[in-house]
Amino acid sequence: MLKMLPRALLLLSIMLAGGNLAQELPDYVLPDSVPLKDGDSFDYIVVGAGGAGVPAAARLALSGASVLLVEAGGNPNLNTRIPGMFSTLLGSALDWQYPTVTNNISCLAYSDKQCRFSRGKCLGGSTSINFMMYVRGNHRDYDELGIEGWAWKDLKPYFLKYEGLQDLNKLPRTSIPYHNTSGTMKIGFFANSENSWHSRTIRGYRYLNFPFNYDVNAKSQIGISQVIGYVNEGERMSTARGYLTRDDVKSALKVTKNTHCTKIILDNDNNAIGIKAVVKDENQNRTLQLYARKEIVLSAGTIGTPQILMLSGIGPASHLNDLGITVRADLPVGVNLTDHVFPQIYASVNPDTSMSSQNESLERWLYNRTGPLASIGITDLTAFLNTRCYDVSQQTLIYNSSNCEIPSMQLAHSYLDVGLFQANFGLNEDIAQQLTAENKNKSLILLGPLVLRPFSRGSIRLASIDPLQKPSIFPNYLADKRDVDEMLRGITIIEHLMETPEYKVQNAFIVHLKLPDCPEYENDRKGYWSCYCRHMTTSLLHAVGTAGLGPVVDPQQRVHGVKRLRVADLSVLPEVPRGNTAAVAIAIGERVADFVLKDANKYLVD
Repeated sequence: MLKMLPRALLLLSIMLAGGNLAQELPDYVLPDSVPLKDGDSFDYIVVGAGGAGVPAAARLALSGASVLLVEAGGNPNLNTRIPGMFSTLLGSALDWQYPTVTNNISCLAYSDKQCRFSRGKCLGGSTSINFMMYVRGNHRDYDELGIEGWAWKDLKPYFLKYEGLQDLNKLPRTSIPYHNTSGTMKIGFFANSENSWHSRTIRGYRYLNFPFNYDVNAKSQIGISQVIGYVNEGERMSTARGYLTRDDVKSALKVTKNTHCTKIILDNDNNAIGIKAVVKDENQNRTLQLYARKEIVLSAGTIGTPQILMLSGIGPASHLNDLGITVRADLPVGVNLTDHVFPQIYASVNPDTSMSSQNESLERWLYNRTGPLASIGITDLTAFLNTRCYDVSQQTLIYNSSNCEIPSMQLAHSYLDVGLFQANFGLNEDIAQQLTAENKNKSLILLGPLVLRPFSRGSIRLASIDPLQKPSIFPNYLADKRDVDEMLRGITIIEHLMETPEYKVQNAFIVHLKLPDCPEYENDRKGYWSCYCRHMTTSLLHAVGTAGLGPVVDPQQRVHGVKRLRVADLSVLPEVPRGNTAAVAIAIGERVADFVLKDANKYLVD
């Protein structure tokens, strides 16, 4: 019966069905939202149920403390559980869909030249809507911070604490010291994508002398790798699933959903004593004041955290004064925004005709959690390299320096079957039409030469004193020309990949889009690609830095000039790690709980 349903109807039936379909889902239940009244108090309040906030709240609750976890969104939906549906989540109701302010030199191919800025708005936060890839970054990312207690040796125990690797037997024995199999976050390899472009892509990079790297989280990141991810038994493993479905956590932790924190309440001595929040109840908004007897942990993310801090009077004095906000701590909140970006490069290739139909894939996932929808296609393939160690004339990756072990680029991949290109995230109509036409009879492979350590910096400011209005985000991508230069080195490698036997035999070629104000590729290759990068700029949603260690928080993540307030999310990292950021976000949340509990006896409980 399911095979006979059109795709849209089948999806709808899965999402809405009761009875037998619902019984096929695993029996794990997220916590209910607790009723709250004005003036309620707890030992700790954690704001934000995302990558860092959930583990922080869970560990504090398991210590026996009274903990409230505050989340602006609700439960993640069924699509979040299906790995192969990851591309439907960005831009959905589970996404904050933040608008941005253009710098007129990046994201030029999008409506109003706005760069996409997605963040998860539900339990699990961005771990419920991201690409699920488990990459910790390079060990030197943490050593180079030069901050006491934040070297790799200090953070490694926290990565291992939560990691529950299910596939250690599939990795080399040399990987054993770098992994744990018993943590609460179950991770492993994605299911077989059943897409022949998976193996072709590996062989293509091998032709360019990229080593096959079995484990980018072990000694070396360099090479082409099939990455393990936050997936278990064919389903996404968000922090909501990994922590909040545990019986011991559910019995100890109080969770409030659809509750938007708008301000930290400070007393006359700059002690953080509570929060103000707007609760959405039955289409009505209630404003509550909730109090913390010990500490508040702010884990609202790289965007939400600086917004809440500034609304509370913690931020740049000149900016707060302009808005009439009383300054409680003059700190450089909202500056140093940095993110992983890449230009979307599309290759036209022969379709993989052996793949299951969409309906067949859905049916297989529904009944036994296998097939293409239990995977993320070829997106679990990633290549790390230092582009300075690629010999352009020989078309080969070389190893002539110790610096070649420090990646400067990550090459990302995604496969779009015939007819599946969608003009999402505001891509201008003319460009979308060009890609739709190319995708009519051929498949597309999206390749992303991602700059791992960008030089460009942006900022976040309040758009108004209205806490429910989204902040003013100025990503400022590609403001530093060196980021474009790095992208160009990556594009050269992609061009060479198209010339490898594995790609060439499949009639692969790069789609040279016609872009306004860009020179013709045939007349000015470098000028074309430089212009292309500024048009097709895309964020991988790894932004960090807006409440940084040092300028804003101390090594124990305490906010300078304010007592009883810590920040625990990616905003504390001064630099973006060389890899996907969910792994370090969770480690940050685990770690702050230890900091807080170490100081627990300093506070008197009412």
